[in-house]
Amino acid sequence: MIIIVDERFNQTLLQGIEHGCQAFIVFQQVALWPFLDSFLDVHDDSDQRSSRKKLIVVIDSTSPEIFERFCNHPAVKDLPDVLIVVASTENETMQFYTTEISGDGTRGNVLVRMLPVTPPDYFSNKSKNMKGVPIRFQTLMYPPFTYYAETTPENANARKDPRYYEDDTPIFIDGTEPRLLVEFCQRKNCTIDAYFDEVGLWGGVSENRTGTGILGAVATRRADFAVAANYYWLGPYRFATYSEVISRSGLIVLVPKPNIVAPWRTPFLSFSKSLWMAVAVAFSVGVCAVWLIEKGRSHIVGSSRGHPKSLSDSFLTMIGFYMEQNAFMRNDLMACVFLFSALLFAGFMVGNLYGAGLAGIMTIPQFERAIETRHDLADRGLIFVGNDLAWMFALMPSPQAYIQKIVRHFKVVDDEYMIQHRNIHDVGYIGERTQFGHFGPVDYLDVESSKHFQLLKEDLSYQYCVVILTKTCPFKQSFNDLMITIRQSGIQYFWETLVANRYLSVTIQQNLLGSGPSDNDAVVLGVSHFLGAFLILSIGCSFASIVFCLECVYVKLKKSGIKINWMMGWKNVLLFPLFGSKYIEKNNVVSNGRS
Repeated sequence: MIIIVDERFNQTLLQGIEHGCQAFIVFQQVALWPFLDSFLDVHDDSDQRSSRKKLIVVIDSTSPEIFERFCNHPAVKDLPDVLIVVASTENETMQFYTTEISGDGTRGNVLVRMLPVTPPDYFSNKSKNMKGVPIRFQTLMYPPFTYYAETTPENANARKDPRYYEDDTPIFIDGTEPRLLVEFCQRKNCTIDAYFDEVGLWGGVSENRTGTGILGAVATRRADFAVAANYYWLGPYRFATYSEVISRSGLIVLVPKPNIVAPWRTPFLSFSKSLWMAVAVAFSVGVCAVWLIEKGRSHIVGSSRGHPKSLSDSFLTMIGFYMEQNAFMRNDLMACVFLFSALLFAGFMVGNLYGAGLAGIMTIPQFERAIETRHDLADRGLIFVGNDLAWMFALMPSPQAYIQKIVRHFKVVDDEYMIQHRNIHDVGYIGERTQFGHFGPVDYLDVESSKHFQLLKEDLSYQYCVVILTKTCPFKQSFNDLMITIRQSGIQYFWETLVANRYLSVTIQQNLLGSGPSDNDAVVLGVSHFLGAFLILSIGCSFASIVFCLECVYVKLKKSGIKINWMMGWKNVLLFPLFGSKYIEKNNVVSNGRS
């Protein structure tokens, strides 16, 4: 594909790159400078991400000014595979040059100079020895994935990026992900200029190629290499690229443990709500059946065989059946025999089932309903918090309604807020379950507060952690090759265990990873187990006392000849459904007679 320098040069170059161009031949200086000026921007706009680009420049002069301008151009640092052909028309000879990119030992400085090349090694593998080239590295404090601290020169493996720091304090970077870059630089002879963005954190990238945090730093080429458990996020991928997979990570929520059920609820825990409703319906039907059959019996055998049971007598009879106590049962009618036999058997079953359930309830601690799954988290509406919106990048595109509900419950807060609420237990905390079973971050928890939280039994989602790199990163392929070798060796398990033991509290990890409401053993019966029974007794005695007092007042007023119209009205309302209009007529006759 031939590209001419004109007003459509950038669009044509972009079209060529989109079609897979990985090598460029540039003739004469008139095309060289526009090509270099457009190289980075056009590649950032392209969807192609070839790891190594080759550039052949054909010029007719070895002017020092041309070489100096070429070496000082920022695009050359991302083009290690360069071949400059100087063709002489006078003696019909050609000279070959390439670039040597190296560091001068100071922070942030990259030197580029021209060196002659002898055939046939025109494009040597310069990634074998990077000659101290500084890699602009950005991350944040996020153990066990990333960690950093100031240290002594003997223990340092990185330097502060001079664009952000004035001091040159030695830095030690660690974690399961920075160790990959440290290992790479030890093998390839490069250095690390680090910046730690504890304000922007992960940040984000906009469509106009602006961004914040470590993601925005790579997208806008303020950094070459960024790690902090980065996922395959779509936003940064528009202007950057990703490495091969580093590890697997699961997005998970740390939720408050369920509280122990209040002791006064003990008598009501043997049955579920639906079973209690069924028992109540069966009890009501039994009371009505006993009362109705007593009324029918009085018409059949007459009052000489005993007065029929009232509604309260029927109620107490059913309580006796359910409590497995003695109850008076009629046996002079076959209907009574069948009815009371059925009620006796039903009461026996209900009583035994209740007793069996109560035995387990009283000896094993009972907890409120726990939040254990994604659906539980969505249904309960628990607010869970984190320090950056990047936590939700993986969930936001989901079309599932309950996932979107979870996203709406997420709240971005600062570290102070998370520390304040760790003992209130009113919010959850977003975090990650690492590939080898650790949880982070936990810097907002202490040992005591960690005892009151537990992890969901399933991840909200899982992703693969990667490095975010610039699209024209010259060492991407070499880094990927090394990373695959490291993953195959299995050493990452050792790295994660080592880092977790160094920078994460082992006690907190044990509390979180081994937590659960079912960890408690059986307990000895105590007074608290009978609070429910005492509560029922207290309510019954209080209600009986109040009703007894009202009855005494009613009888006293009745003897005094004082009418209580409101009470007679309530009697009409309550007894009309049972006796019909006959009761009302009878009541009116009696009242008229007295008047």
